[in-house]
Amino acid sequence: MKKPVLFFLLILLLPWLGKAQSSSREFDSVLFNKQLEIANTLIESEFYTQLAIDKFSKMEDVSGTDWFSYNENKTWHTIGGITDGNSFRITRHVIFDSINSVSDFTGLSDTLTLNASGSALARANVQFQIIRDTCNLYFNSFVMWNPDQTMSIWFLPAMQPSWQAIYGCEWEYIFDKTGKNLLRQNSFTNKITGVWIGQPRELWLNYRNTDKPTIGSVFFAQSFRDYFTRIRIDTRISTSTTTKDNKGNYTWAHKMK
Repeated sequence: MKKPVLFFLLILLLPWLGKAQSSSREFDSVLFNKQLEIANTLIESEFYTQLAIDKFSKMEDVSGTDWFSYNENKTWHTIGGITDGNSFRITRHVIFDSINSVSDFTGLSDTLTLNASGSALARANVQFQIIRDTCNLYFNSFVMWNPDQTMSIWFLPAMQPSWQAIYGCEWEYIFDKTGKNLLRQNSFTNKITGVWIGQPRELWLNYRNTDKPTIGSVFFAQSFRDYFTRIRIDTRISTSTTTKDNKGNYTWAHKMK
């Protein structure tokens, strides 16, 4: 007679046990801070790349040029080059001073690393062209050198000509230090969503099919936080919200569900 009663009690307790287990989980702040660092580096890279494009587009046709930026010894460099299949030929190398003026770089550069970066970008572009042909969106590409001497080529949605910001998709191609061998590909695709810029409001980013914020979601929030009252990344098990305080400083708050 006791066994059915105990079984019945266990059924009643299961929801409560699940909630207790959920509440005991902690948000992975270490991982998030690493993602935040990468996202901020990509945002800076995008800024300096755009400065270079704006400068040279006033003088010549740069539509066939691929660009990437990197930081070396606290100085930002931007490389422009022509891609032909898997090859990349450098045509521009500029640097930025403390007031972001652009000038041609005349010093010594690590040509081996730069050529490897260009090769990785060219090869990633070949791989990514299939995505471009199917989704009808504009993307920005980024080159990032990783601590383990690999290179990541990131593709994230750009601001669209319609003045929409896009979230819900991101691709990373990881190459060896030669830039010729693709080691692996990481991607995240969700419901691709366009957001109109210019209407201040709270924005929820739907990432409920994953347990943790992605680098693309953090990149989006950091890029467009000035246009919204707050941005919240909503995952399956947590929310991460960025807001601006009275002094104009942004902070992140995380909460487990």
